[in-house]
Amino acid sequence: MRVLFVTVPLASHVYPSVSLAHALQSAGHEVRFASKPGVEQLITGCGLHAVTVGMPADEDHVNEGDVPIDALALDPDDPESWRSVRRYLTPRVVSANFRADDGRGRGGVIDDLVTYCRSWRPDLVLWDPAFPAAAIAARASGAAHGRLLWALDTVGHIRHRTLEEIGDDGADPGLDPLVAAMQPALERYGVEFGEDLLLGRWSLDPVPGDAQLRAPGHTYHPMRIVPYNGAAVEPEWLRTPPTRPRVCLTYGASIRGYAPRFATVPLPVLMEAFAGMDIEVVATLNDEETAEAGPIPDNVRTVDFVPFTQLLPTCSAIVYQGGDGTFGCAAPLSLPQLINLSPKWGEIAVSRFVERRGAGLVIDPGRATAEDIREQLHRVLTEPSFRKGAEELRREVTALPTPHAVVPLLERLAAADS
Repeated sequence: MRVLFVTVPLASHVYPSVSLAHALQSAGHEVRFASKPGVEQLITGCGLHAVTVGMPADEDHVNEGDVPIDALALDPDDPESWRSVRRYLTPRVVSANFRADDGRGRGGVIDDLVTYCRSWRPDLVLWDPAFPAAAIAARASGAAHGRLLWALDTVGHIRHRTLEEIGDDGADPGLDPLVAAMQPALERYGVEFGEDLLLGRWSLDPVPGDAQLRAPGHTYHPMRIVPYNGAAVEPEWLRTPPTRPRVCLTYGASIRGYAPRFATVPLPVLMEAFAGMDIEVVATLNDEETAEAGPIPDNVRTVDFVPFTQLLPTCSAIVYQGGDGTFGCAAPLSLPQLINLSPKWGEIAVSRFVERRGAGLVIDPGRATAEDIREQLHRVLTEPSFRKGAEELRREVTALPTPHAVVPLLERLAAADS
């Protein structure tokens, strides 16, 4: 079986697919990764074949205006939050997927994807929820297709609410700008619109329990995402077991350069909170973030990068922004969590889920002093209830089928659609 992954050109979108890709390869299937220019080395560095399609992502022109950093942050408990997210998400998806030739002889990503799929003839296309052009390419080439989610299904939730608003006739371009943007490609390649072009025939869902956000009527198959953060030589200092509790501080890879300014608590306040505590902090900060942090306490080690798969098994807790990818690395290790919320996608849902499970605390923006943060971190490290909650969360997350266990399912789904 030939399997084509189609992903947004960001490490935070590529990495959740890597374990499944390797599982498919280990089972004897051929695998390719298609994305826009800029992540070829990232993909090949994961031991996978890269295919470049479309124009660089930074040429997807969207008038940013005064777009807030949390424009795409969905609050599942707010019945109107989806409207705001849809307003900002739709033009980005349209520009990234359905923009026409740029006038310099380079076609849009949809044309490159169709050309490649008709040439390579994949049996199955697994696509990023922000990349619906892949669904059209799959249909145009006769491939089975489904989405590989990396976080809660914001896109599915928005589509469900949109259909509630406009009625069941979701194919009317006059009622939905995303469907309207697809029309030229649908006509060009003789593909009839269907909801599978926006949500896939089905979706692989890594989100556990009541953190899930699902579109009614759509088929979801659970799959545990096995953490992958890139490969690196293990630093010598990491080989020595810590003599006091080690805490990881991270903002995640996807918002480097933004987090210090947009998280609940800025870095200087966090550093003040860590100072004097009987802990060792490993802070994954780049040069810009380190400069913004101000004075670095003696008990804080700053490193630009170390894979979580190396660092987190040595830690007693983690302080992070609530990102889905970081959650997916921390939860399988029973790590109690302190969340310094930086909403930009699913962080609100993640933080509430962690609190409901008793696996950690969320920093209160109204009480974000160094003293209060120090107290919260001390509680997370010392109160047995948080370790118990984190262990229960680990069992819930690791009970999901592994990528290897999902391979036979994908073989059946591909065969059923052939």
